[in-house]
Amino acid sequence: MTEPQRDITYILHWGDLTSTVRMLAAAKIIRDTYRRDRIVLLTTPDFESLLKHCPWFNAIETDACPDTRPMAGLRDKRIKLSKPVRIFDLAGTADSRKIKGLFRFSKCKWHEVVARDGDTQHPVDAVSGALNAALGLSPQSYPLGGAPAPDASWVDFLAKQSRMLDPEYFGLNGPFALLAPAGESVKPALRWPMEKWAALAHELLQAGITPALIGGPDTRDVGRHVSQVAPGARDITGKAKLPQLAGLARRTCFVFSEDTPLLHLLAASGAPALALYGDVGDPALIAPRGSSPVILMHATTLAQVTPEEAIAAMRFAGGFADAPAAA
Repeated sequence: MTEPQRDITYILHWGDLTSTVRMLAAAKIIRDTYRRDRIVLLTTPDFESLLKHCPWFNAIETDACPDTRPMAGLRDKRIKLSKPVRIFDLAGTADSRKIKGLFRFSKCKWHEVVARDGDTQHPVDAVSGALNAALGLSPQSYPLGGAPAPDASWVDFLAKQSRMLDPEYFGLNGPFALLAPAGESVKPALRWPMEKWAALAHELLQAGITPALIGGPDTRDVGRHVSQVAPGARDITGKAKLPQLAGLARRTCFVFSEDTPLLHLLAASGAPALALYGDVGDPALIAPRGSSPVILMHATTLAQVTPEEAIAAMRFAGGFADAPAAA
């Protein structure tokens, strides 16, 4: 007996890592609402290595923004032939609206659900409320912090299949903390001084917690400096991919970072986090979200924050309790 054909639902989204992690909150609502649908994410290749493991999508298509017209035509033809029942535009860009034009005379339901510039809500709260309104669900407005947080705990299933997500793979045995400094591409005024990262690593080692420096290739100078000044610290900068970092976040005691996109993924993975913000207005409106506490430290000049203050905030967040274990 053949399986009945499932309705097709498309989700359109592309952007930086911060917006991609936030998108996961909306994607879960859509998955929970249309459990029987075949849900396809149309995106760009940037974060395919992470998103392809997310259980809320049945397929990932990465040609959202092709450079050439022939490729765009092939993309358009494929989408139209799939006959989607509904499309959720979570990108809200000129490119996504061009795709909308394909369905002018179609019965396909188009929902544009995006956070607007100048919105006084956190993007996760704004999008979740607007999505509920489009779906006829409640509530259709959330207070600050009221919407379901992005969830990347599904990396646990990937961890069961690959030891490359285990802390031991990176030489981390026992309690450890993830330190995620901003890279060289960030203005110096928005970065914590290198010597303070080293001092924090020393304090953590004294407390019996191994500091692990993580980040992209542009953070290697910080990682190299800290591992040299604080022997025992682990320098993983530039060595771990996003799924691996999410896996480490599932097992860490806590995370400390400036305002970086990576911090959003680590918090969504379930790690308690301490986020350091400079002069950005109200950081609560842009802060990462997750299932564990996220402590915000706000200073006009980041150098004003001392390692001792960071340790005290980590204790408050529960970072010195037993390290969480993945399910």
